[in-house]
Amino acid sequence: MLHATSDSGSITLRRNIFLTVVALMFIVFTGRLVQLQIIQGSQYRFQADAQGIKKMTIQPVRGALYDRNGYVIVASEGSHSLYITPNKFDKESKEWIAKIIGTDTSEITKLIDRYKINPYTPVRIFRDIDDTTWAKLNEFYYELGGTELENESKRYYSNDVRASHILGYVKEIDQSELERSNYYVPGDVIGKQGIEKVFETFLRGEKGYEFVAVNNRGQRIESFNDGKSDQSPSNGFDLYLGLDAELQAYAEYLMKQSNYTGAVVAIEPSTGEILALVSAPDYDLNIFNGVTKADEYKKLTDDLDKPLTNRATFGVYPPGSTWKPLMAIAGLEEGLITPTSTISCPGSFTFGGRSWKCHGAHGAVNVRRAIQASCNVFFYKLCLQMGIDTYYKWGSKFHFGEKLGVDVPEAPWTLLPSRAYYDKNFGVDKWPKGVLVNLGIGQGELKVNPLQLAAYTAAIANNGVWIKPHFVSRAKIKKLGEIQHMEMESEDLGIKPENLKVVQQGMFDVVNVPGGTAGHVKLPDIGVAGKTGTAQNTHGRDHSWFISYAPYDNPKIAMCVLVENSGFGGQHAAPLSKKLIEFYLKRVATDGFVPFNEREDPPARADIAEKIAQK
Repeated sequence: MLHATSDSGSITLRRNIFLTVVALMFIVFTGRLVQLQIIQGSQYRFQADAQGIKKMTIQPVRGALYDRNGYVIVASEGSHSLYITPNKFDKESKEWIAKIIGTDTSEITKLIDRYKINPYTPVRIFRDIDDTTWAKLNEFYYELGGTELENESKRYYSNDVRASHILGYVKEIDQSELERSNYYVPGDVIGKQGIEKVFETFLRGEKGYEFVAVNNRGQRIESFNDGKSDQSPSNGFDLYLGLDAELQAYAEYLMKQSNYTGAVVAIEPSTGEILALVSAPDYDLNIFNGVTKADEYKKLTDDLDKPLTNRATFGVYPPGSTWKPLMAIAGLEEGLITPTSTISCPGSFTFGGRSWKCHGAHGAVNVRRAIQASCNVFFYKLCLQMGIDTYYKWGSKFHFGEKLGVDVPEAPWTLLPSRAYYDKNFGVDKWPKGVLVNLGIGQGELKVNPLQLAAYTAAIANNGVWIKPHFVSRAKIKKLGEIQHMEMESEDLGIKPENLKVVQQGMFDVVNVPGGTAGHVKLPDIGVAGKTGTAQNTHGRDHSWFISYAPYDNPKIAMCVLVENSGFGGQHAAPLSKKLIEFYLKRVATDGFVPFNEREDPPARADIAEKIAQK
């Protein structure tokens, strides 16, 4: 009996141990199951769904542009974009997007196939998506494999000033531009014209990057590593221009109201800052903002008045009599004439078997009177005496015949004729008779643009110091909160003050002394110096020029006005110049133009740009 009792106790012990082990295992497995299913369930479900990490680009906010008075000319505002990752972008997703966007799947294929795209890199295929379409895309997001919806920005333009040929525009980068840069990827935008192009690296900023976990369809699930691996973008520099937006707006208004084709360029003589640059007709920059409609673009390119052409820097014309002050400076500096020496003008000049006409019989005229009356005979004879080499020397001093290096694109095809030019085109000693006669009054092969004439006028106003014309005066580096000032390139042309004074007086007489060719634009309380010009045009009526600066004793503005196909220089260009000078110096406007401070909705100041960008 004792033995049996011992066996029974052993069995009970073993059973209790077994049950205890089973219970412990049950508790462990149950606990683990709770941990996996409840405590860490969301984490593991995420890991099950997540198929990889995607690197998304964060586009920086492009820098804003302000005028000299702090008005916002260009800023950035919110916009919606659609990206796709090619290796995750399937046929079904393409069909969904085509239906929502309102396009054809073949068009989407063309957008994707435009560039050599890395199949694993997200690329933007649609930008500037309207709010209604954006809402639909978000609603069906999880049906659209390989897609990402991003809030970005596009350009915002002031409604008060166009300045289209100054500012330029941004558009999507093309293949040739991609091949020249390691920064951009397909779908990026880049400055195509104007300041947007020249200052692209300042304005664009630097991209940031966001790392996101994605599911098996390449769609974002959540941030990776709580965003600790992300890199913030650096927004572009803000640029401050020497431009006077109100003067620019008034010049645009006057050119359009008069239905003029031509250009206006105004410069501050002491700094070289461009106060206004108008090419008429111009165009609305909003056409190129976001998605450009094909019919709107075709209308611009087919327009016979060529609104896309910047006449101020790409138009080339003979300068006509606006060239005569330069001839006078050269003659005085080279000792060919003195302030008191005279040249006889009987009303015409015979040379090479041809009679060269003048505006009248001026008699014996000195250089000051020759400028005032725009005497052709005086400058015919002076240029013959001067010769081609001296002529070219002084034209080069004022940078004619070359690109000025201004901060908007300009044409390389202006022409200052030289001995080498005529030898090449006509043969040594075989030049046509009368070449120098024509050149003396700003005709013949000589070709300039309005910007060059404005810079030359500013140098005369600035007592012989030529400063390279420019728009940008300073840049704001947002990341550092610093202002960087742009250096000015200046050059003393070495003109004797007494000689320059004679020419300045002649230009003053043009406007202010009876017998001048622009006496009708005299201002009662502002001394204006100027010179009319009428340039022969083989394709129609003569072009009208007027160069000027004011106030005469302390110049604040120098200007060149060109009106194409309009006739005598004093008839159209000079009155326009008068209105603009008076407006700039006194803020007196005519012809129905409303100054900014009198408008019900005045243009925004600098502090508004950040608010615009946040919309």
